[in-house]
Formats: sequence, structure tokens, C-alpha cells
Amino acid sequence: METLASLYNDYLAELQKRAREVLERNKLDALLIHSGELQKVFLDDHSYPFKVNAHFKAWVPVTSVPNCWLWIDGVNKPKLWFYSPVDYWHSVEPLPDSFWTKSLELMPLANADAIAQQLPPQRERVGYIGYAQQRARDLGIPSENINPKAVLNYLDFHRSIKTG
Repeated sequence: METLASLYNDYLAELQKRAREVLERNKLDALLIHSGELQKVFLDDHSYPFKVNAHFKAWVPVTSVPNCWLWIDGVNKPKLWFYSPVDYWHSVEPLPDSFWTKSLELMPLANADAIAQQLPPQRERVGYIGYAQQRARDLGIPSENINPKAVLNYLDFHRSIKTG
């Protein structure tokens, strides 16, 4: 009988194959996929309910944690920076430990802004997938590599096809 871990590994292998293809087609070295950020309500200290980036949750079963990042190069284990701040006032998700976590390089991210120090310095050939476009520009991602249409079209098409 197949285990969840083996099924996930097969699924991840297919995603890695697709990543290699889309990176090669678009002359990119890696994809940086953002789970998303909390959006503050205007003139309030509350945020709207968080909705994760669909391309992020296609890779990992993390649906309720903002400020997480995936680094995908199609060759190495995907890297997941999991947002896990030290916070007295808010409930914080613990670092996951499940059937899928051994398939990734999992690292805690205590400060949302600390992602800049975690990424490789050369980001000219990195594609950003997410809705925080100003954050991507602040990280040094070129504008033409922020949600590039050809990459999104490829990912959207393949996301509609069942892998198993």
C-alpha cells in the first residue's frame, strides 16, 4: 500500500519536472513562490482573512500561514521558509513536521523581512509568483520576472491536470 509520503514524493517529482521545463523555456534559474501577506483593513489594526497563493499550495499543504516562501529550481529539494515568529499576542503555527516535510528543505523564518538575507544575492533570473509585487521589487526581482505571463500560463495549465 502506498503511503502519503510516497504519493507526495511522486507528486513532487512531477512538479519538479514541470519546474525544470518552465524555467528552461523562460530562461530563469528559479521560481520564488510567495504564500502571500496579510492585508490590513484601511484605518484599522486588523487584517482581512488570509487566502494563500494557489501556486504556493500546489506545492505544499500550507494554507493558513502568510509570509512563507518556496524556492524552486527544479533540481534541488524545494526550499520552504516557514514563517514562525516569536509573538506574544498572536497564535503562531509551529514548524510543520508531517509526511511531506522530509521532501523539502524546511527552514523557520522568524521575521517576514528576513527573507531578503536568505535568498541568493543574484536574482536577475528569478521569477516571482505571488500578489505582493512591491515586495518582489524590493527583493530585487526584475519587473519582467514578476508573475511572468508565460510562466503563469504554463503553471495554470498544468495545475488543471491531475498528476495521479
